Amino acid sequence: MPPKSQFIREDGLYHSFCGLVSVGWLYQKIKDSFFLILGTHTCAHLLQNTLGVMIFARPRFAVSLLEEADLSSAQPDISGQIAEIKREHNPSVIFLLSSCTPEVMKVEFEGLAHTLSTPELPVLFVPASGLDFTFAQSEDSVLQALLPFCPVAPPEDKRVVFLGSVNDAVAEDFAMEAARLGIPVAGFLPASHFSELPPIGPGTIIAPLQPFLPKVASQLRNDRNCTILSSLFPFGPDGCRAFWEDLAAEFGIKVDLAEREAAAWERITSHTELLRGKKVFFASDTLMELPLARFLRACGAEIVECSTPAINRRFHSRELERLEGVPLVEQPNFDRQLRDIATHQPDLIISNMITTNPLVGKGLVAKWGTEFAFMPIHGWAGVNILATTFTKALRRHAILDPLGSDPVWTMGLMPSAPGDVIPLQEL
Repeated sequence: MPPKSQFIREDGLYHSFCGLVSVGWLYQKIKDSFFLILGTHTCAHLLQNTLGVMIFARPRFAVSLLEEADLSSAQPDISGQIAEIKREHNPSVIFLLSSCTPEVMKVEFEGLAHTLSTPELPVLFVPASGLDFTFAQSEDSVLQALLPFCPVAPPEDKRVVFLGSVNDAVAEDFAMEAARLGIPVAGFLPASHFSELPPIGPGTIIAPLQPFLPKVASQLRNDRNCTILSSLFPFGPDGCRAFWEDLAAEFGIKVDLAEREAAAWERITSHTELLRGKKVFFASDTLMELPLARFLRACGAEIVECSTPAINRRFHSRELERLEGVPLVEQPNFDRQLRDIATHQPDLIISNMITTNPLVGKGLVAKWGTEFAFMPIHGWAGVNILATTFTKALRRHAILDPLGSDPVWTMGLMPSAPGDVIPLQEL
């Protein structure tokens, strides 16, 4: 049974990016895919402004815009857009993503996708509305949609499938490390191409690489009767050692990676020396907060609070064990967090793109949690990048403010009474 780790749940609000943003890395990972969002001008504006800095070629995603005339129709007609996508991009699969407005309109997405789908070009419904899904959770929906297309592996086929999207260089590193340890690999979910989806069956070991995929992991366990690896996620030297030792054990291979872990820690000594003793506050954002906080704690930092949009006791059990004693909050109340930030004066705040810049503007050291979702921080090769992503905010602040400054709360941010709420617009 998973440990009964203690965490509190607050007001149920998500302070995070809309789930549509996962398109930014998924369309690049699944190279023969197209992502079609049924949404409004607001959705198009979000994607254009959020992902525009990342796009250097013609992207394989688009927004099918709902206009006022569409509000009176029972089902939007997007067959013309599907034909255009097929003609101009020739994808092997189209993902049809929901957004807030058509969800409120009660558009029947599954029926719409089924109507548009053909054996030659599947159109798969992916729930991704910001009403229900946060920044990274919609990847979980995409992988659930792909699962029926994974071949069924026979029980005697015992191999590992790595679960979660990582870039091609990281995927190659994991495949090479598995080969070095003698671990047979069936593939990755998602794969780089729709036709390369790995076979999954009762003998398959599913090794999650990302901490935001509990639903597809549960579906794999229930539908394919495969084994889900219970370990730390492969972030940092401690996470990599646990991940590979536990995965090898599933195949009857005994390895001791203590020396490799020690060598990895040695390589990032300059970063751990800076992080040691620092007070770090994680605000809710990407669902990567638990393993990131565990890594920082192993570096010697003090985790004042670790908040995250969702905690799954089974899927996150090993991370929760390592965070015993750390205040954990699911779906935190941001006004309460502001009061706690005022009290604890953390040295570094990991927040979302909505609140980071105002916090920095008031003199706090804060950085986007979103950045971790786009950086190659997995595995042994990602250890230095992971550490650098934390410390560069501290180093930048030291350069900009070498003599130090008065506490930010002397600038008028301190609540006048413990129960006062600091309106976000005042930040």
